[in-house]
Amino acid sequence: MQVPTSSFDKISPTALLVAYARQFTDIPYSQELAQLVNAQAFVEQLQKQQSDKSFEVAVLFEGRYKAINQVMAQFQTTQILELASGLVPRGMVMSREPSTTFIETDLPRMISRKQQLVKQLVGVRSNLHFVGIDATSQPSQFPIDVDYLDSRTPITVICEGLLLYLTFNQKQRLFANVRELLQVYGGVWITPDLITKEYLSRVRRNSPAWQKLSQTVRGMTATSDTDTIFDNFDQVRQFVNQQGFQLQAYSMLNVLDQLTCLQPLGINPAVAESILADSFVFVLTPDIRS
Repeated sequence: MQVPTSSFDKISPTALLVAYARQFTDIPYSQELAQLVNAQAFVEQLQKQQSDKSFEVAVLFEGRYKAINQVMAQFQTTQILELASGLVPRGMVMSREPSTTFIETDLPRMISRKQQLVKQLVGVRSNLHFVGIDATSQPSQFPIDVDYLDSRTPITVICEGLLLYLTFNQKQRLFANVRELLQVYGGVWITPDLITKEYLSRVRRNSPAWQKLSQTVRGMTATSDTDTIFDNFDQVRQFVNQQGFQLQAYSMLNVLDQLTCLQPLGINPAVAESILADSFVFVLTPDIRS
């Protein structure tokens, strides 16, 4: 049974949470976005439910953004599609290069709001597009046959923080949709979202504040680790292969020296290193044999 788009609307508060964290970094447009959506008021309300006000999860939010960019640079792509772009500023940053075509996608209500915010901050850019889709819908709603994409040029698909909230059936549909797109254009899918229960257990031991926050977020999104998170990395690799992809992992420790959120948030560098030590960005390439 196809899940109606409205069932995903509860994910949107997580975009506010991440936007709040990113304002303590040097990521362009992060402070402006956080202010426009009043992310601080949302997080203050969230923290009333917690005795520990530390925000160590910001290490992951900054690290994954920069690690995705670092890995993406290897592919020198000029066509990029970001899934569930929410309040991520990457489209504004990368579309500053006129030769880059950047497509932001999210649920219709979210992407409409994002387009308004972007217009307030940078105006309208002819190479920055906004498309409302349910990324798990089948048949696919991905913008495949559109005049602003060149079928002779590979495309890079990216997402951060989407797969964590999808059930395994929804993941399968998303993988099928991405594979269909990449079969047309060629290219890769880059994401840090293939995390495991083993990983979460280690991170939560190192950061009790993270554990409390993640429980609160799960409540907001009406999802659970049981239905959405892989048990271990063997299961990740098996699932990815079954969907017709090959997998390569890049450690987020590669961007440890780029983190700028530690000082303003008072985060212990050792905790930051322990979080990134277990964190990866994955490059998924369609397996031509399948």
